[in-house]
Amino acid sequence: MRLTAAALVFLLTSCGDGSHKTRIAVFRGEELTPLTQALGYFADERLDVEILEVPSSSKAMEALFGESVEAVAGGYDQAMRLAAEGRNPRSFLVLTVRSPLSLVASPKSKVRTIGALKGATVGVSAFGSSGHNLVNLLAARHGLAAGDLNVVATGGGHSVTVAAAEQGRLDAVVTLPASLSVLRARHPDLAVLADGTTAEGTRAIFGVDRYPAVCLMARGQWLDRNQDTARRLARAMRRTLDWVRSHTAEEFGSKLARADDIEGFRATIASVSPDGRMPSGGPEAVRDALAVSAPQVKQVNLAATYTEALVP
Repeated sequence: MRLTAAALVFLLTSCGDGSHKTRIAVFRGEELTPLTQALGYFADERLDVEILEVPSSSKAMEALFGESVEAVAGGYDQAMRLAAEGRNPRSFLVLTVRSPLSLVASPKSKVRTIGALKGATVGVSAFGSSGHNLVNLLAARHGLAAGDLNVVATGGGHSVTVAAAEQGRLDAVVTLPASLSVLRARHPDLAVLADGTTAEGTRAIFGVDRYPAVCLMARGQWLDRNQDTARRLARAMRRTLDWVRSHTAEEFGSKLARADDIEGFRATIASVSPDGRMPSGGPEAVRDALAVSAPQVKQVNLAATYTEALVP
């Protein structure tokens, strides 16, 4: 049998070493995907992974549906929002079962309760982000309307969040574990208005013990066509969840060459999913929390927003 030149090139490039080029968008501060890369678990699965860091989960989803990436490690609430718009994002591995987000008052602010935020300026990473959804939920719970707050987008990032809080340009700001740990260390009397990183905070904010906060997600059509690649991705990151639970925050930081955020790594360790599966009642909790910002999510078919068929 004779092969054309084009067919030969196809065979060489598609077989080769069996690697699969995959681009994953992560929000700034998401650590499990870079850790998987550092541990060599993607390489073990013969995956050539490129990680794209963006300011927020909402921006990661923009990249996903703009088809500049194949997968996202980001907020499951963003998948729910897009499902309500007729898109078909789907989670195929739950990474964390606590929110990485907290709402804290600026050290220079007199705000000490969520109810006192009326007329205040509150910083979130991006408009429509998971942090923005959290602010809307907390405000509504305390009798505040959306117009009662002045929400501004900071662009996210550890140093930006800390600086915005300390300079007093904001009355309150949504933090990730890294910025929260720095602010707490520098300001022992820091007013934490809501803390999604703890079991108690998760229960108080979302009403469940396990809240599917950060998930590995892709477009439904891509998952249907690339189940082998998706299964490899899930298997690699599932190994990372196991590694995190059996290692210290110091070892976590060492793998990422970051020894300055041990408290943040401890929060991540405490939040990782025990098995990668969608927790019972989790989709309902996300829908109910998000409905404050996007009432249309009440019509979403929750079963279509995730699959457990690829969980190792």
